[in-house]
Amino acid sequence: MKTTREIAARVSGTQFEDFSDQDVSYSKTLAMSALGAMVAGPHCVGSDKITRYVKRAGGAEEASVLGAGMKAPVEMAALANGTFAHATEYEDDSFPEAVSSYTLFPAILAMGEKLGSSGQDVISAFILSYEAQARIGLACREARRLGFMVLSLAGSIGCAVAGAKLLKLDEESTANAIAIASSQASGIGYQTGTMSHIIEMGFSARNGLTAALLAADGFTGQQDILEAPRGLFNIITAGKVENPDAILGDWGKPYRINEIGIKSYPCCYHLQRMIETTAAVREEEGLSADDIKSISVEVNAFFPTVVQHAEPNDEIQAQFSLPHSLAIAMLEPQVLPSGFSREKINDPKFAAFRKKVETIVREDWGWTPTGWTPNLTYRLADGRIIKRSPETARGQPPALLGFAECIPKYRGCVEGVLPESQIVTSIEIMAKMDKCADIGELMRTVAV
Repeated sequence: MKTTREIAARVSGTQFEDFSDQDVSYSKTLAMSALGAMVAGPHCVGSDKITRYVKRAGGAEEASVLGAGMKAPVEMAALANGTFAHATEYEDDSFPEAVSSYTLFPAILAMGEKLGSSGQDVISAFILSYEAQARIGLACREARRLGFMVLSLAGSIGCAVAGAKLLKLDEESTANAIAIASSQASGIGYQTGTMSHIIEMGFSARNGLTAALLAADGFTGQQDILEAPRGLFNIITAGKVENPDAILGDWGKPYRINEIGIKSYPCCYHLQRMIETTAAVREEEGLSADDIKSISVEVNAFFPTVVQHAEPNDEIQAQFSLPHSLAIAMLEPQVLPSGFSREKINDPKFAAFRKKVETIVREDWGWTPTGWTPNLTYRLADGRIIKRSPETARGQPPALLGFAECIPKYRGCVEGVLPESQIVTSIEIMAKMDKCADIGELMRTVAV
């Protein structure tokens, strides 16, 4: 099958009117979640270095660099805002494809601001680019086993597709954009807990838009770059591509944006249900940290390849630490970004609680990001034992959050950064994004 060309054809040929009301509604919710992280991200660890890098580079003032009070070339703005979004670790994901909406929105909103794109164009670009990266992720799950960070690898192609759609490129130019992006598609799972993991989403946004802009100017690439014997799919999976015909056969049936789960906590996706369960046990039983003698958590062989920092040394490692995350759930009234601060990491109470948490890797459960359920055993000081096996967490499909339900997450990111009047205005614009004539209006509202 001519996968690359057919993806390009579907992207260039699909219009806003082809999407369901649910597709449009949930896209607006996801846009709000992502934009909140983009606004909060400049205040996270490592983001100041990105801001300085973009300022030094200079260039045309095309799109807003959030938190910097400046504009930059669209690719550089996407690099910065993509890194900022990821820095919060609030990104919304879908599994088993292991890709994120947060990879796309920084690129889409930057290019949309540059072009003066309508809200309908932004929504269309999002749905189609997510479909492209998600279908690629499903076919290339072996890549994650081999150590690739598919979120950014497939995301580079997703961002190229988004840029091509906003630029209104035809099928051939869109295929060229995919080809150019494929030469830049990468990401390494081992980087979790470091700044290099955070910037991988920014690289995808920058590289994808670069690919789209080059394609718009006539730059070319192999039009079968995805499916060819020596193409991207076979390279990143070592020849183990899963059901490649489903990329096109299942396209839009329904669109994969409806499998995106919204995170409640600013840390790794794979920690969400464990944190939620621990906080619930604390509330239901009226427990304090002193009431906990130990917590043992049974996980599969995949889990420690991502959540790999038992004793975190900094804020980013803490976002990939099971012991620290459960310490926050027991010691703090809410699990907020402040819980992952150096102050909390070094707090003797947190350090003592982390030692109570044991991770038990069940090799017999196999290696897969999804399709397994952790077992949590809470041993209390009074001798009682509580066991929980959470299958999911709030906001995960099929129980998707609505727009109003996501507003608290957005406000939690932007309050203290934006004036209240701008917060209210930004929410109003996003609620009616499909009626917005120029998405630049939204970006100007949140740019500080």
